[in-house]
Amino acid sequence: MRITRVRVAIGAVLLLALAVGVSASARTKATPTLKNGGTLTIALDSDPDALDPSLARTFVGRMVFLDMCEKLYDLNAKLQIVPQLAASLPTFSADKKTVTIKLRTGIKFNDGTAFNAAAVKASLDRHKSLKGSARASELSPVTSVDASGNSVILHLSDRYSPITAQLADRAGMIMSPKAIDALGDKFATNPVCVGPFTFKDRVAGDHITLVKSPFYYNKKNVHLNSIVWKIITDPAARAANLRSGDVNVAEGIASTDLASIQKNKALKLVKAVSIGYQGITVNIGNSKGLGKLPYANTGTAIAKSADLRAAFELALDRKVINKVVFNNTTNPDCFPVAPGTPWYAATKGIPCKLTADVKAAKAAFAKSGASPGVTVHLMLGTDPVAARLGQVIQSMEKAIGINVVLDPTEFVTSLNHEDAGQFETFAIGWSGRIDADGNTYNFLHTTGSQNDSGYSNPVVDRAMSNERKAASLDARLVSLHAALLQASKDRPVIYLYHPVNYDAQSSKIGGVQVFGDGLVRIQFAGFTS
Repeated sequence: MRITRVRVAIGAVLLLALAVGVSASARTKATPTLKNGGTLTIALDSDPDALDPSLARTFVGRMVFLDMCEKLYDLNAKLQIVPQLAASLPTFSADKKTVTIKLRTGIKFNDGTAFNAAAVKASLDRHKSLKGSARASELSPVTSVDASGNSVILHLSDRYSPITAQLADRAGMIMSPKAIDALGDKFATNPVCVGPFTFKDRVAGDHITLVKSPFYYNKKNVHLNSIVWKIITDPAARAANLRSGDVNVAEGIASTDLASIQKNKALKLVKAVSIGYQGITVNIGNSKGLGKLPYANTGTAIAKSADLRAAFELALDRKVINKVVFNNTTNPDCFPVAPGTPWYAATKGIPCKLTADVKAAKAAFAKSGASPGVTVHLMLGTDPVAARLGQVIQSMEKAIGINVVLDPTEFVTSLNHEDAGQFETFAIGWSGRIDADGNTYNFLHTTGSQNDSGYSNPVVDRAMSNERKAASLDARLVSLHAALLQASKDRPVIYLYHPVNYDAQSSKIGGVQVFGDGLVRIQFAGFTS
């Protein structure tokens, strides 16, 4: 960490010199000579949702954004925050309630219009106010934004430790005001930002095409003419397309395909330990739709009874799930923050059983008063890995008297059902943020912009609010512990494991990087032969 002032402002989280996530490719000393030109094709495991930084929620969407929508701040290979469109790290007033961000000059959006302070203000205001914005709670402490010369000034309602980390993700993506004015809430149909590539076309469920931008400030280091993101949901098909050469890079390699790729000399495998999580979201109070307060209990058996939710979790064997479903390639855990990060200290003393406790599960089931054979619906993906996960969960829950009904649903459709409250439980995860607030507040606070559980607990709300205001890492950990302790009793989300991301590429491609956030970075990639 280079600037002490910012370490305090973000709660000293950037002690995250996380070797946890630095890929082999990111550490390679020899830089291959890359040719100019060509189209790189990369396979995604699911179709991104709206390509609108204010509305977007998907992990795969974040990868596409990397190539066309730069942010005020970015992450480096050590997961440290560095300036991107900002000229430097932010400065803070003595009371930490005023944040000044100096901007870079001479930059243009991909429609040729100028990037400036007014444009940054327009995007931040939109992130806060657009109906359905997934960024609203990420920026909720920001009361107003001023454009002043070549800087923007953020006024906060209180000290907000995660602000810099938030601006290093979609909340910090800046959109062309011209495109915003022309398209409004239809921005995703033709997104325009600052980036090495610009949007060309999209066919839902099939592909997204980006082409090299003539306006990008660093275009001399952009080698590719275009990028095609192919949507290939079946993991075996992704691996087969990679082996055949129909795609150059494949994201989300399944454990069953790892051995064949490792043996193939024409391919390279890249591993990155994730700071995110996968789990099961339980719909407790989302009866009218996300954000429609006050939340009211949905009336399903698992929503009405914390004891039944306890029974459901106690019946799950995270180690067996890791072995049977993922061939021992995940990190089983009970929390939204990952081991190896400073935030994991907040989990100390909170019970976590990685193996099933059938006796305790049956006792909790009896206490719940539920009838044997009670039905719980589980929405999940449509690929073979999701099917295996569902079948294993079914078997574990059947042992204590819960009948799990699997509802396979296409990914973007499942997100729409989740927002609408049209689910009982949902096998879904989060790709992770370097600041723990990004893994918790949005999902656990009553007003969180991704609180699809409809969860509302004043103890958690108070603790999460205090965590954001705290000045030191230790103080933030105390508040985070209080929130996680209460949430572990209420179980709006049952955390299962932290993924280990495996991506693969042709050996004829250079410049691809994967950090601990799991995102495949190909902005400056190219063909070596």
